[in-house]
Amino acid sequence: MKHILFILSRFLDGGIDIVLVDYLRQLAQCPDYQIGLAVSTKMDELEVFSDIVPRNVSVYHLVESKYLTRWRKQKIVSKLPLMTKIYDELLLSPIRRYLIKKGLNELARKYDILIDFDCCHYAYLKSIPKKKIAWYHFSFKHLMEQNPRRTTRIGKYLTYYDHIVVISKAMKEEGEELFPWLDGKWKLIYNAKDKLLLEQRANEAIDDPRIHQSYILAVERLEESQKDTSTLLQAYKILKETYHQPEKLFILGKGRDKDMLQQLAVELGIPENVVFLGFTANPYPWIKHAKMIAHSAKMEGLPTAMIESLILGKLIVATDCPTGPREILDDGKAGLLVPVGDARAMAEAIHQLLSDKQLQQHIHHQAEKHQQEFLFKSTLKHFNELI
Repeated sequence: MKHILFILSRFLDGGIDIVLVDYLRQLAQCPDYQIGLAVSTKMDELEVFSDIVPRNVSVYHLVESKYLTRWRKQKIVSKLPLMTKIYDELLLSPIRRYLIKKGLNELARKYDILIDFDCCHYAYLKSIPKKKIAWYHFSFKHLMEQNPRRTTRIGKYLTYYDHIVVISKAMKEEGEELFPWLDGKWKLIYNAKDKLLLEQRANEAIDDPRIHQSYILAVERLEESQKDTSTLLQAYKILKETYHQPEKLFILGKGRDKDMLQQLAVELGIPENVVFLGFTANPYPWIKHAKMIAHSAKMEGLPTAMIESLILGKLIVATDCPTGPREILDDGKAGLLVPVGDARAMAEAIHQLLSDKQLQQHIHHQAEKHQQEFLFKSTLKHFNELI
């Protein structure tokens, strides 16, 4: 039996977190594996998926003290005052780092393989003589455009791992181009889903009459550094004014830019037709009942909500950002792709997809075939080869 420890810096409500939960649920059923999860910093009530982690997965929190985690939790929902940020970084952060290093060294004695699932632990793992796997979730090239120095550091840190998992073909190509000295370490494994479980959760009853309205749905974190909900709002304004589409725009998700985006909806004159639903641990009934899914982002890795929507048979329009949407939508055959930041192109694509029945049939046919790439049957084969 192999003992495998997944490591995560924070266990929150994002795409990486739900992908990890899906892996834990699948691997916990395998008799050849004993699975553990180490979370660097305990987030208490923010750990919304903790209840669905399988009971036979051992969960460890390396930093639990509320004194040490208070400002880490606060930073998730709002910006910290400058003096608080300085206090946390200068005084509390060294204590957290010590506890994380100590905890990982102790856990490494129990486990054969260490999987750094958000690539935040290279400094702690580099001296541990165990098989180490990095799991990378975002575009290298987009990161380089934003912060070239950080990209260079990542290339250096990745040398500490035995294997580097990337979640899209485009990411693998970027990594091979930017970091040629890592040749032979790359492994492509798509984020995968359990179709039966998705369908079961999509059929759960929702006590909210708005779910029966006619709506376009976006499922994304409301943070404009990565996502691009502002362009979607501008596209929706064009959709209403130019094409007179009757559907409302529902947005599922939370994030520090929510207030700004709500104000933008007011400024665009569309607040009565845009509904910010907040976060839900089960978005699948909303996806099931939506007329279509709109995904707008500046950068991704392999957006989970898009994969889930594809598997649930939904029509999708997405920005062709690096990386992921193009692969999920099979180069535009399983959904429509539009340029990043182009509100008019997004509005036109949404209108076309909602009004062209022949196009809908073609896309549904292609999506039904293409979704097989993102089911666990194929993904677990690659995981087993890696381990």
